[in-house]
Amino acid sequence: MQLNKPFATVTPTLDGDVLAVLASADAAFTISQVQRILTTASGEGIRKVLNRLTAQGVVLHDQVGRTNTYRLNIEHLAAEPIMALSRLNSKFLNRLEEYLQEWGTTLRYAAVFGSAATGQMKLDSDIDLILVRACNSGHDGDDGWEQRVTELARRITAWTGNDGRIVEYAADEFRAAAAAGEPLLRDVAKQGLTVAGRRSWLNAQLRPASGRS
Repeated sequence: MQLNKPFATVTPTLDGDVLAVLASADAAFTISQVQRILTTASGEGIRKVLNRLTAQGVVLHDQVGRTNTYRLNIEHLAAEPIMALSRLNSKFLNRLEEYLQEWGTTLRYAAVFGSAATGQMKLDSDIDLILVRACNSGHDGDDGWEQRVTELARRITAWTGNDGRIVEYAADEFRAAAAAGEPLLRDVAKQGLTVAGRRSWLNAQLRPASGRS
C-alpha cells in the first residue's frame, strides 16, 4: 500500500483522492481548492467525482452565488470508514509505536524514514525503519533481539503489504556512524518520524558530527 494514498487500498480511482481531501479537514472545499491539492487531476474530473459522491449523499454540496463548495457528510453511514481510511498513515505509526514499547529498555531509538516518512511512497516501496539497540556491539544483551527484528519485519508486511527494510545499529555503532557523518543518519534526522525513544537523543548524537561539517 501507499501510506500517503490510503484510499488506493480500496479504489484506484480519482474518487479516493477526492475523498482523502474532503476527509482531511472539517471544512468545505471548492473544486479549484481540491485541484490545487491533487495537482494532477483535472477540474472537470474532480467535478464529476463530487457530483457522484453528492448523489450518494456522502458529500454535501452548497452554492453561494456562483461559488460551489463541497464537504464530507459526517453524518453519513459511510463517513466513519471513510475517516478511518484517511487516517491509515497515523494508524500505522501509532501501531508501530505501541508494538515497540513492548521492547522496553532494549531499544534506545527507532524512526521511520525514507519514502514512508516523506509521503512519496510507490506501491512497491519498502518501509524503512532504523533501530538503535541500547547495548553496545559485542554485548550479548537481549537474546531475543534477532527474533524481535524478524517478527517486526513480518508485522510491517502484514499491516501494509510492503516489505520492512530495517537498519540496525548498536549504541556504540550508531555514535561512531554519527561522528563519521553517515548520510543515512542525516536523512533520519531531517525526515525521520520517531516511533521509539526521544528525538532529542537522536539530535544529541548527531550534534558533534554536524558541528564539524
